[in-house]
Amino acid sequence: MTTCPLGRPALRLQPIAALLASSSFAALIAVPAHAQQDQPAAAPQDALRLETVVVTASSAGKSKMRSSVSVSDVEGQQVADFGPRSEAEVLHLIPGVRAESSAGPGGNSNITVRGLPISSGGSKYVQLQEDGLPVVEFGDMNFANNDYFIRYDANVDRIQTVRGGSASTFASNAPGAVINFISKTGEEEGGAIGVTRGLNYKETRVDGDVGGKLSEHLRYHVGGYYRSGEGPRRTGFTALEGYQLKGNLTHDFNGGKGHVRLNFKLLDEKAPTYTSMPAFAAIDGNTVGGFSAIPGLDIAKDAVYSVYNGTVPVVGPGGTAIGAASLGKGITMKSRAVGLELRNEFAHGFTLEEKFKLSRNASSFQTQFLNLNSLADILGGFGAGTSAVYANGPRAGQAVTQANLATGYISRNAAINTQAPEMDHLANDISLSKKFSVAGGKLNARAGLYHARQDVVQQWAISERLVEVGRDGALIDVRDAAGNPLTSMGLTGYNNQWGGCCARDVDAHYKVDAPYLSLSVEAGDFDFDASLRRDRMRASGKYAVPVTLPGGLDVDGDGRITGAERNVLVADVARARPVGYTVGYTSYSLGANWRVSRDLSVFARTSEGGRAIADRLLYSSNIDPQTGALAPGAREAAVATVKQSELGAKLRGSADWGKYGLFATVFHATVNEYDYDQTRTVGPKLNLIGYKADGLELESVLSAGNFSLNANAVYTKAKITRDLVGQASGGSTVGSVPGGTPDWLYTIAPRYSAGAFTVGAVVVGQTAVWSNNGNNFKVKGRQLVNAFLNYEWTPELSVSLNVSNLFNKITPSGGIDQGSLADVRSLGAVVGAAGVASFRPESPRTASLALRYRF
Repeated sequence: MTTCPLGRPALRLQPIAALLASSSFAALIAVPAHAQQDQPAAAPQDALRLETVVVTASSAGKSKMRSSVSVSDVEGQQVADFGPRSEAEVLHLIPGVRAESSAGPGGNSNITVRGLPISSGGSKYVQLQEDGLPVVEFGDMNFANNDYFIRYDANVDRIQTVRGGSASTFASNAPGAVINFISKTGEEEGGAIGVTRGLNYKETRVDGDVGGKLSEHLRYHVGGYYRSGEGPRRTGFTALEGYQLKGNLTHDFNGGKGHVRLNFKLLDEKAPTYTSMPAFAAIDGNTVGGFSAIPGLDIAKDAVYSVYNGTVPVVGPGGTAIGAASLGKGITMKSRAVGLELRNEFAHGFTLEEKFKLSRNASSFQTQFLNLNSLADILGGFGAGTSAVYANGPRAGQAVTQANLATGYISRNAAINTQAPEMDHLANDISLSKKFSVAGGKLNARAGLYHARQDVVQQWAISERLVEVGRDGALIDVRDAAGNPLTSMGLTGYNNQWGGCCARDVDAHYKVDAPYLSLSVEAGDFDFDASLRRDRMRASGKYAVPVTLPGGLDVDGDGRITGAERNVLVADVARARPVGYTVGYTSYSLGANWRVSRDLSVFARTSEGGRAIADRLLYSSNIDPQTGALAPGAREAAVATVKQSELGAKLRGSADWGKYGLFATVFHATVNEYDYDQTRTVGPKLNLIGYKADGLELESVLSAGNFSLNANAVYTKAKITRDLVGQASGGSTVGSVPGGTPDWLYTIAPRYSAGAFTVGAVVVGQTAVWSNNGNNFKVKGRQLVNAFLNYEWTPELSVSLNVSNLFNKITPSGGIDQGSLADVRSLGAVVGAAGVASFRPESPRTASLALRYRF
């Protein structure tokens, strides 16, 4: 039996996988099928690709035109033209999806849809898939969001997204949306190789892919990338380096009605991650905007990395592993995945589908967080008579004054060193469907079973540290009136950040079992479908809470306990708390589509789906510390329920001047959720909050001769409907707009071709957002422009120029850090004048040149 490094049995192949590998089953799938697969007739002028078959979170292989769901496809050329600098930026091309994509190329972005909240970070209600299976089970795991483990490259044929609707019943823990990265499978012969070089930033990337037939019934596809450099921000070292290699091998049989596919993925990369930085802000009443760089730290180009804050002394969460951590590593991730896919149509209308994937995942998150404090605020926190000195850098040992600080600010925030050596994921989805001929139409019934396992093995060592805010900012130490050190190399303690949260040792494991059933009826121009899913999640394992070491710890081994050594927290691994509870929830979805004409369809749908809360439930009062069971009344916290209703229309047409298409959906969504964020500095860390959102999604395309235009927009009217802590304490936010949620979010992409040249742009924008749920101040709206120029040198060779954030706008991807304006006395004391705000900015202007050869 295979074991993991902790001695616990590792994830193993399920019995179904062994069955698939057996010779008897191989003989079974070779049985010829006599039923013919329905192929929709290709429509002329198919704007928005409405005849594309929906293969994501759907009951049967129907076209968009006949499906009662909101679904979009993003093609590879659209992504190439946009020139995204991270996976989350790719999602800006999908209507209805809000991706706060400024964390950098390594992931850790906030992703949501249709006004559903981003409460504690990550991708709580949106699932990222590769070829129909999730990359990880839960999108918002602490320091391991789902965008850590997925990369867009030339292997991807298209990205298909289902928002709301059947995402509730054909995927677990994804009631908001399923975003599926669909791979090429060798159906087209040939490939391409290309190199992209940053012109005003240091990064080189090589991409390549190739596919085709090996024999009459055997085809393959393989590809990947390698990249190296600083990334889109200036770091002074190779902060970005790594590769991905993916491939698949497909054997077709049964006259093309069946196939067996083996696939694999190797991802190994380190990438910079970006946190909040200060900028000048123009403040007009309660509205903030007009951001610009402050002297000493250029938010338009710099990162938080410094030659003086790049390493930090650490004490492991168990009180051992004393050493140093490199915070310049940012996010590192490794993923090794193997999978199997089977599909076959049998006689009498039966179809068997099986998908299996086992992923060995590991990651780490290492960086410095920044906030803004004056010198007086810092010293006031340590008491009367204290003083500050530079701990390193060119002024080491000199006194710190307000005047000689690089930007005038000091950060008292987290130096983060978290390790996640085992984030393994196993998924298996098997289903059997049957087609029936009924009076006046067709009936398709499908029954399936989904099984998944997610490991969450992590160690946290997060310490509070004083850092000069500025390019190459130094560490700062504080001394008492007698000159005795109160800190050590900037550290105020070890593992003491955010209220002493952060000496953690987690060994938790989650199993999900979900049978599901769907029925769909096609009756003339009408399509009806209904689906039901029952999820059951079982949590097990243990987690150790932090305790303070009495008397401290001699970390540096000099025989004395001084400064930060007097404040050391470790994980109480000897008395680790158990995890042992089960939650279940039922999801449903009902939809109807009417094909009014060949070029017009309307649909309606209602659905309800759940999201089981995983590791974010740990370290809270919702789990009994003695038994590991849910505490009384905690089930509401353990499962978030999303209800949605939709009404939509799909229209396409053509005229003498060209063609057009429009996909419009009106939606209503509600959710009540448990919200826990240990990093929150303003407001309660634990709360139960309710939200509702009403809105309109628009996806459109227009083409006339050499000109084409894609335009997407979503209007959202969102409100908070419940605030358990606020209502109890008299500070209710009920009726407020959720922080970071814009009324309008849009993408406009014009494109013009003339001979070998193609020129275009992608404009991504949003209206103003409230910076927090309290609606204290508003951040002005913004528009970012990406531009591109493509030249087809020959039919095989092309060159492309891409400029991201063409006008180099400085703007937050979401709101402003809660409390940052108050921290620097800006909002109250400098109303109507220039203040300083702290936020995570969008990527700066970056220009790249790409050369690509197709063969």
